[in-house]
Amino acid sequence: MNLLKITCFAILIILTGCQMAVEKHSERKIEDTPVTDIKAIPFAEFMLKVNYGNGKHNTFKAKYHKQEGEVAEIDDQLNDVNREGEEALHEMKMILSELSITKSDADRTVIRHVLEAFNLDDGYDQFQLQVKWPDGSLRVCTGKE
Repeated sequence: MNLLKITCFAILIILTGCQMAVEKHSERKIEDTPVTDIKAIPFAEFMLKVNYGNGKHNTFKAKYHKQEGEVAEIDDQLNDVNREGEEALHEMKMILSELSITKSDADRTVIRHVLEAFNLDDGYDQFQLQVKWPDGSLRVCTGKE
């Protein structure tokens, strides 16, 4: 009987370890997805600034642009996070490749989609967005709550 309990316990430990290894591998796979494997970005430039009250510590800024190469920066003073270089580029490409806005969308629709994409609260004080498409079309969207 003890041998059966020990065997069952050992099998349980092995299965738990295998499940944890699978979970870690899948998490690592998402984090390690090369930037080149992400869908193409439909924008040539994307500049976002959202203020939640007065002061620098209440601001979220995100920038992305293609010129000679791709450059991105995220300055999230809400969460005290500043990303530059490959880290910012990877995050921006992940977000922007899934962002669904068009040149003809209403401002309210654009603002809602952008806030959702960046996981930002809709209780902002000021919203500023400038998007440029590869064909040179420019969209400026501003809002105040």
